[in-house]
Order: sequence, then structure tokens, then C-alpha cells
Amino acid sequence: MAVIFDRRLHSPSNKGDRSPHLLEWHSSQPLLAVASKDEAKDSHGAVHIHTEHGDLVKDAQIQRPTPVECLTWHPERPILAVGWRSGEITIFSLSEHDLFQQSNVHKKPLVFLVWNTTGRRLISGDKGGVMAVWSVNEEGQPHPTPLHHYRMRAPLTHCVLHVQRSESVLETYSWQGRNSSTADLFNAFFCTSNGVLHYLQEGGEHVERGKLEGKPLFLCLHPTWPTLAVVTNEMMLTQYSINSLGETSVLMNAKLSGRQKLTCLDWTYEKVLGSCAGEEVVRLWDFDRGENYTLGISTGSEIVTCFSYNSNTSTLAAGTSGGGVVMWSWNPPPTTKKRGSGDTGTHHDSLSDYWELTATTKLPGPLVQLKWDSNKGVLGANCGKEMRILTMQTTKVHYGQEVSAVQVAPAQLLVECHNTGLLHSISTDIPIRGAWVTKEHVAVWSGKKLMVFSFSQDKQQTRVVGSFATKTTAAAIHDMSVLTAEKNGIQIRTFQGTVKQVLSGGEHEGRFIALTVSGHFLAAGTDRGLVKIWDLSRREARIHEGRNLFENGPEDLEIVSVEVNSTGSHVSILCQQASSSSSSSSPTQVLLLWEVETDNVKIFIPSALSLSVQPSSSTSSSTSTSKISPLSLVALPPELPESVAQEQERLCRAIGKRTFCDGHWDSEDSRLLVLTASASTDVSSMKHKRRSTGETNTIIVVVFVAPDLNVVISDVIPLDPGHSGVVGVSIPYICCTKKIPTAAPTSVTSPQRELATVARPSMKDYVGLETSETTTLKAMADFSFHSALGNMDEAFRAIKLIKSEKVWESMARMCVRTQQLDVAAVCLGNMGNAMAAKAVRESKSIPQPEARLAILAVHLNMLNEAERLYKKSGRHDLLNKFYQASGQWEKAIEEAEHSDRMHLKTTYFNYARHAEAEEETKVAINCYTKSGTHHMQVPRMLFDSPQELEDYVIRSHDTEVCKWWAGYLESLGECDQALQFYEVAKDFPSLVRVLCSYGNFEKAAEIVEESGSRAAAYQLASRLRTEKEDVERAIHFYTKAQCYSPAIQLAKEHGLDNELMKLALLSSQEDMIEAAKHYEQSPDTQDKAIILYHKAGEMSRALELCFQLKQYDVLYQIADDLTESTSPVMIARVAEFLSGSGHYERAVLLLIKTKQIEEALDMCTTHNILITEDMAENMTLQKTGHESAEEAERRVKLLEKLGDCCAEQGSYHLATKKHTQAGNKTRAMKALLKSGDTEKIVFFAGVSRQRDVYVMAANYLQSLDWRKDPDIMKNIISFYTKGRALESLASFYDTCAQVEIDEYQDYEKAQGALNEALKCLNKAKSKNPTGIEARVKFLTERLQLVKRFADARKLVRTRSVRFRGTNAIVSQIIHSILFRLSV
Repeated sequence: MAVIFDRRLHSPSNKGDRSPHLLEWHSSQPLLAVASKDEAKDSHGAVHIHTEHGDLVKDAQIQRPTPVECLTWHPERPILAVGWRSGEITIFSLSEHDLFQQSNVHKKPLVFLVWNTTGRRLISGDKGGVMAVWSVNEEGQPHPTPLHHYRMRAPLTHCVLHVQRSESVLETYSWQGRNSSTADLFNAFFCTSNGVLHYLQEGGEHVERGKLEGKPLFLCLHPTWPTLAVVTNEMMLTQYSINSLGETSVLMNAKLSGRQKLTCLDWTYEKVLGSCAGEEVVRLWDFDRGENYTLGISTGSEIVTCFSYNSNTSTLAAGTSGGGVVMWSWNPPPTTKKRGSGDTGTHHDSLSDYWELTATTKLPGPLVQLKWDSNKGVLGANCGKEMRILTMQTTKVHYGQEVSAVQVAPAQLLVECHNTGLLHSISTDIPIRGAWVTKEHVAVWSGKKLMVFSFSQDKQQTRVVGSFATKTTAAAIHDMSVLTAEKNGIQIRTFQGTVKQVLSGGEHEGRFIALTVSGHFLAAGTDRGLVKIWDLSRREARIHEGRNLFENGPEDLEIVSVEVNSTGSHVSILCQQASSSSSSSSPTQVLLLWEVETDNVKIFIPSALSLSVQPSSSTSSSTSTSKISPLSLVALPPELPESVAQEQERLCRAIGKRTFCDGHWDSEDSRLLVLTASASTDVSSMKHKRRSTGETNTIIVVVFVAPDLNVVISDVIPLDPGHSGVVGVSIPYICCTKKIPTAAPTSVTSPQRELATVARPSMKDYVGLETSETTTLKAMADFSFHSALGNMDEAFRAIKLIKSEKVWESMARMCVRTQQLDVAAVCLGNMGNAMAAKAVRESKSIPQPEARLAILAVHLNMLNEAERLYKKSGRHDLLNKFYQASGQWEKAIEEAEHSDRMHLKTTYFNYARHAEAEEETKVAINCYTKSGTHHMQVPRMLFDSPQELEDYVIRSHDTEVCKWWAGYLESLGECDQALQFYEVAKDFPSLVRVLCSYGNFEKAAEIVEESGSRAAAYQLASRLRTEKEDVERAIHFYTKAQCYSPAIQLAKEHGLDNELMKLALLSSQEDMIEAAKHYEQSPDTQDKAIILYHKAGEMSRALELCFQLKQYDVLYQIADDLTESTSPVMIARVAEFLSGSGHYERAVLLLIKTKQIEEALDMCTTHNILITEDMAENMTLQKTGHESAEEAERRVKLLEKLGDCCAEQGSYHLATKKHTQAGNKTRAMKALLKSGDTEKIVFFAGVSRQRDVYVMAANYLQSLDWRKDPDIMKNIISFYTKGRALESLASFYDTCAQVEIDEYQDYEKAQGALNEALKCLNKAKSKNPTGIEARVKFLTERLQLVKRFADARKLVRTRSVRFRGTNAIVSQIIHSILFRLSV
């Protein structure tokens, strides 16, 4: 919201026939140069200089008998260069009042004058093609002769300075500190009328950089982006890219649109080029995003004649042919990504949506030129006959005592009495710079004068009750006094200006810059950080408390506004970073809270709120707050209940990184503070709140201030797009200003006209309680406060006497936000809302508490809260149902598509039903189609509109729909059209049916042959059978339809036996049996009956016929297909027949196949039929888990019998396998021993683990040549040991000893073997002591003899001296031992 103040420049330029011609602002000083000319004679020109306020600077004018063609200010100093039509250049120094002129170079009208960045060089050019570079000293005096002089082949048109990247170091504020070599740089681009683009280099040389299509009209160099834009008289736009050396490359050539000649071209925000060409719009081309769009002025037949862009405030001002000025503010998108590069920000149809229309005004005459003073935000406007200076101010609004005052024009207020709804329009004779309203009075001031008006609450009556001169910057009304902040302090005056009391401080306290009144307390802040509170309840104001906020805090903050609560216990102070601060990383705005009683000051930063840690004076929660220590941080109360803590965390996340930019205390409840939080970087103005950040939305934060400056957040509300901010709080309302409609210049013709005023939306806790009594509202405020803290006992105590259902409903709503279902149940009971209570009770089966809260929120009509809770719970199915029930079908479909695909078709169906009820036929058809129910639902819906239904059928090309429509047409007798739709639907049976009904059997036959449709073939066959009696064709089409039963019936009826056999073989078993019975009746076709009985599985009947007819060849074939389901008698008969004919093997196989195992074995034994492995496997009965004892016994006997039979036939391995399966491993080993397969015998013995099997295997191995194979010897010993055959093992060791003696004469090894044999016998002695004793004695004697013999042999071999004489004796001993050993 903004209003525009305009001031006419009173200067000699406006006298007589003179009119303003050109205007130019100084880049760093508040100076405006205005050039005028004599419209009548066109032979006189003058230049006057004005201040930013429009005042004429004395002794600052230049006059010549020739018009001014161009003028430009020095980049730093108050030095103005003027170019005249005669070719003369004059340079005027305002500080020295010196005037220098140069007229010896240019003889033609000058077209440009361009300073370099230091002001040491001036480039001039004229229409004769002459260009010069001048050297200028510090006083602005040019050198008599130019440094460089050029004469081009064509007239010059434009010139722009090219600031190289390396030249950025020259941007300093000291003239003397500049390097002389860099201060003389004057690189520039210039154009000639023949369309040639030149570049002027540092040394003075110029080179050609491009050729244009036509005469250049505009030459625009982007201030920061290396891009040059040129537009010619052919409306061709050429974009050049520039490097640091001034070399160019063409980026784009485009034809601009426009009905007339281009009148203005300039760069606007970032890389956006603006233009106007005799249209009602400003055209903008965004080179970065690749989009072009327009900004319309909506002023009827007026066209845009000029525009100007202020880069500091991102404001675009456009002037029209009717004198209108329209201003837009650029609010960039939340993300800086280009379109199509993964942008996830909020989508807009056009970038024009980000240009916000902020203000409009009307000036006399068409606008010729607009130009911003970027430093002060002042706009110069050339209206043709006069010059105006425009300033834009944020609309002044104040709310107090149920009355609001809104500035709707520079000198006009709209006062609204909210209790009575009466509107007062108050016009003043001063520009309004501030306003303050009470119940019956309103004060406005301009900085020079203050006026007080009175108004009536119940009738249209206003009057001035006082006015006086004052240079106040802030003012307020209390009772019948006006309080003004002036230079010498705060003055308490009467409405007529009489001073009653002066509240002044010492010079060290500073100047008062902000003040406010709440209740009986006045709070004011100074520019040195001092805040004071006065008590106004008595006759004279008395100091209540004072505090220097920055005494121990930061020195780079300054006070913007001060707000005090109704009891004077708390003060909120909004501060911003001082303009002189050099730190860019610290917050630019902060909110301080001061608790007067404890003299405690804390900083309230949303992102620094903590639930678990109480901030202290030595601790900061983040680096962003470290720069404003040692002040401590506001925090949430400690030890909050879990549900309340979770809700506070959610609200803190909703605030995010926004900063507070405004705050208001409630007029009655001293605990309630309503704050405005935004991503704004400037506290003093809200117009830049969306710049340079992704958090573009502004929110309202409702908080309660608890003791020790702990706060608890009650609610976070997005600011309504139609509102511009909060201006006050008065339970149950939050008072917000509506945005001023800026489509046309603001004016008020009637006080009852709907203009921007103050809207008063109710706080969530008070919805429905707006008309309640004061005691009820106070009780609700107490309940809100205590419930926000989680103290439910105190909360219920506050409202225990309240009987209003609306109050209980409001409390139930609060319980939803604080997630207290148990408390909500109590509130529902007091409300008497049985339906909601039932829903809450039934929701206990839902495990997610958020989903249960959402159900309660739905019954309380808190739809936004219900949506949030459903999302948080993760119950996408319930969220989908919620969207459907609330009519949010787009959201419901989106939710179903992304998260609830199980119910996607159901959602589409429900949406279709809804659209059908709303008569949105196209939407319903689309949704029925997506739900897959369009085949039935769409025809039903359109049945009463035949033409629409037919159009839908034709458009849909859906086979089911076309089939239904064809049937419908057939029922109406429109068979020709029905045939067409049957053909589209490819419903061949219906086609054939209709054609046959018309007797067109040939066409029907063609369709059947081409389509191959079985159903269509059946239709045709049935018609041919009944109507044409064409038996052969009927049978053919029955066969094609694979309906063989009626074809067989026809063949039987008409004696077509050959066809009958073919059909029967293709048909089912029942049809085969019926055909076989038919053939069986005739002796000539009984062989066919056998075949059909065989194919049908009637083996008994087939075999019986074979025996009757002696069809033995067929019998053999049938025998191969017999199964155990065949009659045992018949199987025995066939087997007997096979055996009788010598086919024993086939008989055995038949018996095996039919599971007659005993008979098969007997036949194998009797006729010596070799049992193969496959036969043996088929004769083996499978073991089942639930077989009976008799079945198990039978199975074992069969296996043993099978094993014996295999053994008799020499199939020892097979016999072993079957005996093993029978569990008789001994017999299995005996069979395996007969095979002589040593490897398998060893393996089988190892896996059998039976003693007798081990012994049998060892005995077998002893029969082998174990002397040469150590492995066999090892297995013998192992098997005897495992089989516990110790006597046999002892005998084996004895045999080994004898072998060692006989074959190897190794008596030592023989001695070892005998020792092992004795060990084995000693172990076996316990089982058979009498039988083994003799063997032990014998082996002992042999062992002794072997030992004596071995010792004797040693004696002989050593030839000891002691035995030399006894050789004869030794020889006798050896011979006696050998004799006994041999015995």
C-alpha cells in the first residue's frame, strides 16, 4: 500500500512559452537539472538546478540563445555538462559557480555527452559525425583542445561508457586517491546513423564491432551484465555479448512488436529489458528465463509514453499519454531457477505476476520523460508544460478503540467506526505523513503541521478541532491531549497546540523518534537506544520506567518502533541495523522484549527458539545471533507437556527463518502479542519483503508472553493476500489493512464507497464468539493462555462457569491444535455434539493419533487443520476421503495418483458422480473413463440425450460402448446403423445374427471366415441347420466353432459316418462314447467303435470288443494304454492273453503298469524275464507317511522278493538296492559280495554301520591280495574293529605275523603283529574265556619263540667275543626254535 506525493517545480522554465525539455538527476547528490526551451521560437534554451524537494537552487542557471540537446552530471561532483544545438559545450560547477564553455570543435547539434567513471574525461559527439574526448580538471574546466578528435562518415547517434571489470577498483570516494593511469580510461561504444557499432579503446583508437539493420534508436549497456542491446528504426533488437576487451559477439536478433515507433528502452530488474512503443503496455523481455511478457496500465485509451526503473527499490514507473503514472514493485519468484530446470517453487502463468501494482497517480498533460533519483527514491516527471517531483510513501494506518484511520490519498483519510460501521472521509490541506485515531478524534501531521479532527460514531459529521505548526516526527492522542515527539522532547499539548507539559531528557539520551500510547501508558524511544515509559493516568505524566537497551548490547542497532501493553508491564521494541554498520551477516532487524518489573530485556528471534535449553546471557543459539549478544534470547517455557511441545515445534517450523517486522499488543489482554513475520530485509518498509529470499510469504504470529519473558506460540496465520499488514489487536479480532485498489488514481468521492480500510478477521480461538460478553472473552483468553502452556487445570477453572456452546466449541478447536483429545471429549460433551463425540469414540481403533485428531477437526469444520493432520499421520486413504468429502476433487485425484493408488479408480468414479450431479458432463465422462466404468455409466448418464450419446459413441471408439449402442439401435429397428456399429465394435456374432435374420447367409459366411470368430460360426451353423437345412455347411461351421456335439448329432441323423468319425475324434469323451455306441450297432463299423472307446478311455469296453472281434493287433495297442483304473479282471485276461501268445515281457509290463506287482514278479520268475532298473523302480511301492502296518509289511516283502529275483538273475547291484530299501542290509551285503565290486562293498559297509556287515566286508577283503594293497589291509582292520570281531582280528594279525616270517623273515614286524593279536584276544576274553584261553597260551608261546629267535639272530650277527666259542651251541638253539615254530 502506497500513496504518491507530487510537487510542481516553480522555476523560470515554466514561464511564458518555455516548457521543460530534459531532466537529469545527479548519481550521488540530491540535485536535479532541468532543461527548457522556448516552444514558440525554438531558439532559446535554459538549464535550472533544483533540490530533491523541488526547490530552485539560487544562482544555478545557464541560458543560451539555442536549445539544449543533452546534459549530464559529473559522476561525483556537482558539475553539470550541457550540450547545445549550436555545438557549444558548457560545464557548470555548482560548488564554485564557475561556467566553462567550449565551442571550437563541434559546429552541429550535440547528440551526447558522456563522462568516464572518474569525471576526468568527457566524450562529446554531434550530428555532423564529429566526436571528441576532453580532459577535465577537478573544477570542471576542460582543456582548450581535445585529447582525441574523430570525424566519422555518418552522423553520430548514441554513446555509452563501457566499464571494464578491472576498472571496478576505481569506485572509491577519494579524488586524490585515484591512480592517474586508470582515472583516464574512457572505453565506450558509440553508433552512427548508418548502423555501424564502434568501440572506443583506451589509447584513443576506435574499431568497428558490428553492423546493424537500420538506424540505431536506442543503445543500452547493462550496468552489471556484459550485454549490449541495440534497437534500430526497423524495430530490430540485437543483443551483443561483450568481453573485457570490448569485443562483441551477437547473441540474438529479434523483431520487436509494436504499433508505433519505439519511444523508450532501458534495462529493468536483473536481465530484463523494457520497452514501450505506442501501446497500452510496457513490454518486458527476460533474457535469463527466455520469456517475454507485458505490464498493462488499464487506463482506457491511454498509451505508455515513457518509463523508468529504480534498481535500489526494484520499482518500475510508467507514464501515459493522459498524464497517468503507474508504479510496479518487482517481487522475484521464490526460487532463482529458470523455467524447466527443476523449478519447484510456486508456479505462475506469467512472470508479470511478480510485478505488484503498488501506486498510481494523475498528472496534468502527457508524460514526456520519467527519471528516478535512485538514492532518495524520488521520481522526476516531465509533463510537457511543467515538471513534477513525485515521492512514494507507505500508506499511513492506525487502529485504536474500535476505530481505524486509513490514508487513501496524499491528503485524505478514511475513518471507519467498526462498532457502528460508519465511514468518514476526511480531507486535509497538508500532506499526511502520519495519523493517530481514538474513539472520537483523529490527528494527522506532515512534519510541519499537525491537525486534529473530531468525528461522530453514529452520524456523518466531522470537523477540525485544532491545528498548529510542529516539526514532529511522531504523535499520539490521549484523552484530550496530543503528544508530539519534537526536537526538545515529548510535548503534551492541547488540540489547539498549547503546551501543557514537556517530557524531556538530557542531550545524552538522544532525540525521540518513536512513541506509542496504550491504556494509560506512554512509551517512547530515542535514536540512542533509550526507551522510557510514562504513566498518564494522573493530571501530569510521571515517569514509570526507563532503560537504555544498548547500554550492554550492540551499538549497531537503532529503534524503529516501540509498543507497550495495556498495563505497562511489557514493551516490544523493533530495531534494525544502523545504516553505518558494515556487517552484512548479522540480522538486519530484531525484536526486543522488555519486562519492566524485572528490568529484563531479551531478543525475540524465531529461529532461535528452543524447547529444551533455556538461553542464557553467555549463550547464543546460532552464529546469526552472536553479534547481538550479550542480550539473552527469548525462549519457550521449560517442561511443557509432550503434546504441547510437539505443537510448539510445529509452529516454530512454520515460522522458519523469517524475522519479525511489526508487533502489536492487545488493547485489553496484556499477555497477548501479535507479530508480523516476513523474509523482509528492511524493517522500516514492507515493500521489499519478497526480495532475495525463498520465503516470500508474510505470516501473523500470535504469542503469549509468560513470566521471565518466556513466550508460547498460540497460532501462526498466513497473511491474507488481500491484506498488507497488521495494524492492531483487539480480542477477538486481529485488525489488518486491506490493499488499496491501484488500478486508477486514488480518490474518494463518497465515504460509503468500498475502499481500502481495515479488515478484522477473528482469531481462531474466538470464531463464533465475536458478539460474546466481555467476561466470556476474558475467560476464553485465560483458557487460551493456560492451555497454550499445557496447564489444563487452570484452563478449565477459567471457564468452568461458562455455559455457552460456542465457547466450548472454540475450546474444542483449541484442543485440536494442542493435540489434547481427552480434553476435546469433555468439550464435545458440553457442546452436546453427539455426532462428533461418536466419531471420536469410534476413531479409537485408528492407531495414528493425528488421524483421530483430524476426524475431530472435520466435525469442528477445521478443514485446513484436518488436512494438515491427515498428512502428518501418513493416512493417505483418509486424506483422500477427506478431500472428496470437502469437494477438493483435484487434490483428491492428485493424492490418489501419488500416494493412494489403491483407491485411484474409486476416486475417479466418485468424482464422476459428483460432476454428473453438478451437470459437468465432460468432466464426468472423463472421470468415468479413467475409473473404467464408462461402458455402463456414460450411456446411463446420456440416455436422455440421444444426440449427445451418439456423439460420445462416435468419439469414443470404445468397443463395449459401440456394441451397446448397436444393440440399442437394433432394438429400435435401425438395423443398418446397428450393423455399422457392430462392425466398429467387432461384434461378429451379432453381425452374423443380424445378417442371417435378413437371409444374407453368404455375407455372414464371409464374416465368419475372415474373422475366425467361433461364436459367429455357431450362430451361422445354427441358422443354417434350422432355416436352410444345409447339413454339410452347418456341420462345417459347427466344426469351425468347435461345437462338435450338435455336429455329431446332425451326422448321426443323416448317416454321415465318415464325418461322424472325424467329429467324434475331435470332440469330448461323452461324444466319443455316443458315437462308439452308434458304430457298435453296425457290424461293419465295430472296429471304429473300438477306436472311439479306446480314445474315450473306456478300456474295458474296447478290450471286450477286441476279444469278441479278435482284433488282436488293436488289442496290443490298447494294452499299452491300460491303467490301474481298468478292471482287474480285464487286466488279468489281457495279461493271460499276452502270456499265452508268448509276449511275456509285454504282459509283465502291463502288470507292472496296472500295479499288479506280485503277478509281475511271479511271471518274471516263471518265464525268466530279465528285470531292468526301470522295471524294478516301477515295481517298487512308494513309502508314504500314513501307510498302515499291513501296507508296510507288504511293501517290504515285495522288495525282498524283488531283490531275491534280481540276485538270481545276476543283477547284484539292483538286488542290493532293493534289499537296502527293504531295510535288510545283511542280505544287501550278501548280494553285493557276489558282485565282487570291492569299491562299492567298502562304501556300503561304511554307510551301513552294522556289525555283521562290517565282518562280512572284512572277510571278503581277506580273500583279496591284501598283502600288496595297504588300503585293503587298513579296511580289514577297521571293519573287524568296528564290527567288534576281535577273534577274527586276532587271527588276521596272526596271519600277518606268519606272512612276515615266511615271506619277509621280518621277525620284528611279526613280533608286533603277534602283540596286536594278543591284545585283541585279551579284550575278547571277557565274552568267551574258556575258548580263547588256549589260543592266548599258544600265541604267547609263539611270541616268546619269535622273540628268542630274533635275539639269537642278533647275537650271531654281532659276533661278540663272548660268544665266539659257543657258535655251535647257538646254532643248536636256532634249529630247535625253527622246528617248534614250524610245528
